[in-house]
Amino acid sequence: MQTESIMKNIYLIQANNVYGDSVKNTYIPYAAGCIQAYCQHNNIIAEQYSFKKIIYRRVPISHLLQLLDAPYAVMFSCSVWNMEYNKRAAAAIKEKYPDCWIFFGGHSVSSDGEDLKKYPFVDFLTHRYGEEPTEGILVALAEGNHLEDVPNISFRTPEGKIITTDFSLQVGTDYPSPYLEGVFDDILQDDIQFSILFETNRGCPNSCSFCDWGTLKSRVRLFPMHRVFAEIDWFVKHQFEFVFCTDGNFCLFDRDVEIADYVVKCKQKYGFPKIFRVCFTKNRLDIVFKIGSEFVKNGLDKAQTLSFQSMNPEVLRNVGRRNISMEQFLKLMKSYNEQHISTFSELILGLPGETYDSFCNGVKMLLEGGQHFAISIYPCEVLPNAEMGQAWYKEKYQIKSKRVPFKMIHSSANQNNDDIIEFSEYVIATYSMREIEWARALLFADYVQGLHNLGLLRVVAIYFRKEYDVEYDVFYNGLIEWSMKHPSTLLHQVYQRIITLCEGVINGKNELAVICQGYSDLLWGFDEIIFLEFYKMLNQFYEEVKQYTTMVYGNDEITDALFQYQKAIIKKLDCQEITITSEYNFYQYFQAIFLGNRINLQKQKTILKIHDSHPVHTLQDFARETIWYGRNRREADYSSNHYQVDVCF
Repeated sequence: MQTESIMKNIYLIQANNVYGDSVKNTYIPYAAGCIQAYCQHNNIIAEQYSFKKIIYRRVPISHLLQLLDAPYAVMFSCSVWNMEYNKRAAAAIKEKYPDCWIFFGGHSVSSDGEDLKKYPFVDFLTHRYGEEPTEGILVALAEGNHLEDVPNISFRTPEGKIITTDFSLQVGTDYPSPYLEGVFDDILQDDIQFSILFETNRGCPNSCSFCDWGTLKSRVRLFPMHRVFAEIDWFVKHQFEFVFCTDGNFCLFDRDVEIADYVVKCKQKYGFPKIFRVCFTKNRLDIVFKIGSEFVKNGLDKAQTLSFQSMNPEVLRNVGRRNISMEQFLKLMKSYNEQHISTFSELILGLPGETYDSFCNGVKMLLEGGQHFAISIYPCEVLPNAEMGQAWYKEKYQIKSKRVPFKMIHSSANQNNDDIIEFSEYVIATYSMREIEWARALLFADYVQGLHNLGLLRVVAIYFRKEYDVEYDVFYNGLIEWSMKHPSTLLHQVYQRIITLCEGVINGKNELAVICQGYSDLLWGFDEIIFLEFYKMLNQFYEEVKQYTTMVYGNDEITDALFQYQKAIIKKLDCQEITITSEYNFYQYFQAIFLGNRINLQKQKTILKIHDSHPVHTLQDFARETIWYGRNRREADYSSNHYQVDVCF
């Protein structure tokens, strides 16, 4: 056996930002850990290579170089949030250590040898999942074997020729666990609160064109149950608070019920994990409802997902997607609301086949279905290994994309300790939607999320829908148009800022998260900025919105009372005991609608008494605690299920 002194040093780098001041937090470098755990089980690798402490922080390049001691190989996990950093770091390492092998793997690596043409400082690319390809390369280098025999890699020959080897379907299930193998034992000694990534299986049965799992076209591989339960026990033992299950379709398999039950029992008995977040399957909705309800009741999650991506049948055909029916959606929304369980629905903006009108109609359909509290709308991102990222697909659907600076929402504007800018690539036009329509659709999405879902105009819009038959898309598009045409108003000022930001995305000038003045140096989404800007001047905001509704729909005594009620139910600073008085039964009226029922609006003096056990005292605290942390708990609205409301007559 070779001695430690001549073993070759291997460094794995999965660079993430570390957030927080007094408590520092980041995700555990799970992908890097999986590769190390797998490779160390190979006797040849164990005898000839020494894996050093995983580098998981995005440290300055000069500092990174100091962490390396005679590196034989440095392996980078490449994602949208670190690709530019990895390229800069790899070039610096190659310059200082020209004989060091540089590996790139992960979601942001090309599916062929194209990245080797772009980056001469990279020696190997590993394609698809990284365990087997990395093992194959290390063994070949150690034994002098032919690299051509290693599947799922790209490399350069000594003559400079780039070779991509044959594709091989990965079928393994019993991978060694990096948690149970002790791979992370050394980094757990650092002053970091790690968020955990956890997988019980790999793969996805769907073939959505916007997702890079869709191109793998492999069946789902189930990890052994003894490993799954042992990892949960490990999380409990180490008292990890946040666990994110990366399974693409949790509850797709019968055994997922057993896994969920075990997590719930651990929370009940030991208090950990505190949060257990999953991505539920779109099928088996009865099981999803049962498990999701248990998670929420036991504090393991805040809300359940009912995702659609698009409500347009043409779009769904183009991207290889199927949705639950609206009948099922209505039934689920009613069930979740009756159990006081929050839900959120997701849409993707920019999918081929979507138009401005169809997009607005899709948002309207979700609102009509009762999803008044949380619609998450994401611009479509082009992933290099997804079907949508391929040249033929872009040509077929006339997709135009733009690289936009990438910064994590709710992170500090100065989150990086370097000058390296990361980028995301977003679809900004297709055969069915022009760039300017995309910007308008993003604006509409942000207004619905910021004003309706977060609560500033929720009950006003619902009232006009139920009593005046004003459809939701008509109401919000009308408000946007009114704001545009009245330049002396607060509404116009905010409109002008948001439309400038939306158009800035299609021009590549700004990212999708920016600073909001008065709310510290955190980065906020455009929808949050809409809410926060109007929150600073609530009286003026409601006066101007009322001018809009009066001009378009008229005004009467009920409308006057409605606006007073709407303003009163928005959470205020420095308030612990809240009393809301109305001459109408607005609270009962809207609660019935949220449960999928209907009662008559009546003139009936109603007094609401609310106790806020967690009052906030500054705008910064309000933004962080209520809009960021408390969004899915509906904390911005005193009349929501988050608060105990006593009703008096």
